[in-house]
Amino acid sequence: MKKKSALKTKPTKKNAVLLTMTILGLCVWSAVPRAAGCIQTTSWNDGTASWFDPTKWSNGVPNSSKDAFINNGGTANINSTGATACNLILGYNATQSGNVSVNGGSLAVTNEVEVGAYGKGKLTITNGATVSAGLLTIAALQGNPSSSGTVTVDGATFTITGRTDVGGDNGTPGGVGLMTVVNGGSVISTAGYLRVYSSGTLTGNGAVSTSNGTTVDGTIKPNGTLTIGGDLTFASGGAMQCNVTQSSWDRAEVSGTATLGGRLSVTMTGTFTTPADFPLLHASGLLLTFSSFSVTYPGCLAPSIVYDYVHGYVYLHVESTCQ
Repeated sequence: MKKKSALKTKPTKKNAVLLTMTILGLCVWSAVPRAAGCIQTTSWNDGTASWFDPTKWSNGVPNSSKDAFINNGGTANINSTGATACNLILGYNATQSGNVSVNGGSLAVTNEVEVGAYGKGKLTITNGATVSAGLLTIAALQGNPSSSGTVTVDGATFTITGRTDVGGDNGTPGGVGLMTVVNGGSVISTAGYLRVYSSGTLTGNGAVSTSNGTTVDGTIKPNGTLTIGGDLTFASGGAMQCNVTQSSWDRAEVSGTATLGGRLSVTMTGTFTTPADFPLLHASGLLLTFSSFSVTYPGCLAPSIVYDYVHGYVYLHVESTCQ
């Protein structure tokens, strides 16, 4: 395999509120002001079981005025409609972890879903399930070790009223965050933005839609066609990674304006008929260029990146150097 690289130079918050209280022997915390009415807490005390079983919680099943903490490594399963919580925190301390699986059911969180605060969290939404929240943070905070969080939306819908942070929280970088949206899944921010921090990754072949745009400081990795509703902006440290074969390739489809920056990395595998053009990104409007790009490719090929500002495309153009 060969690798071609190019570098182009160009010109170039969360005031986290940490509140620790002792209520009924529970550690209560919120990265944002707690929603009105969130006056109780309950903690998961089992392994894998139904969210709706009151015996699995320290203070009964969560509801719209009761915060839910899962910090013991367990998994709460939601397989029917009607699950609610005021705030949902999965993995508060560095040594703690928690998981929620919403499979065909529904979960409504009044305020914030925090998937990994200082610890580890995992939220899986599948099989047509619906989840809603005021805010979403994945791997919110840095620690020793840093937090990690994973949210997977597989053939389901996650609706967030406000901001969505992957690998940070409200402007402050955090731990390692991953958001995967696949198989017709969608993440919708109705009145906010989505930010992928330097330690965060957004991947999949589903759809992400925001009212105030998506900003990438970290990595965006389409797996097929990843649809971005609204504007897409790459910060100087952002990255886009794509795999390309003759018959299929990864791409981002952006309904708004794509403002480029950072780096583009492409891996080509298999054999290719040349010349050929592979659209890696298409937007209604296209601004600037990627600051650098690298292409790993087989055989005697000459790949390059082409910008079509009139039609809003970024292409991988491939010629042959074989004699």
